Amino acid sequence: MDRSPNYYEFLEVDPAAPAAEIRHAYHRKLKEFHPDKNPQRQAEAEEITKALNQAYHVLGDPGRRRTYDRMLRFAGGRDFEAYDEKGAFERKMQRASPVFGKVMVAVNDLYGLFRDAVAGRYRLDGITLGVIAAGLIYFLVPTDLVPDFIPLVGFMDDLAVLTTIINALQGELAAYRGWRKWHPRT
Repeated sequence: MDRSPNYYEFLEVDPAAPAAEIRHAYHRKLKEFHPDKNPQRQAEAEEITKALNQAYHVLGDPGRRRTYDRMLRFAGGRDFEAYDEKGAFERKMQRASPVFGKVMVAVNDLYGLFRDAVAGRYRLDGITLGVIAAGLIYFLVPTDLVPDFIPLVGFMDDLAVLTTIINALQGELAAYRGWRKWHPRT
């Protein structure tokens, strides 16, 4: 399944749709793509059903929906996933490593914290989640204040944004690192 640009488009609802309309769209699409109703393409139906559940998990909860809406506004209507295609974060970290040096571990932890919070594995308030998303999007978007193709200097603005976030979230990152010891990534 191709990844939808955002959950609203995936559910085919307007971003201003009330909760009842989102619930109705979720159930309608769930009936359409349920694996039991699509035995000839069961693997695809299961993947779509998982994506539908994730979309409704976010849009069906008022707090998660507000956070998601903030991230969409910051990202110009594109979902964070559109910036986080497979390997993009790791490739950018490798290119940036001379500049990031000592903060590499903290940036990786920040990214892990965000991913675990979005997946519902780690509890994080919406404002903190939005701040982390904004910083990571700024890091991943190649056309920011100082273009990344300028050697070393191109990553300095990314470093400034991420270290500001990391410094503000030292307590949360320490708690997350402790949690991570007991909850290894799967």
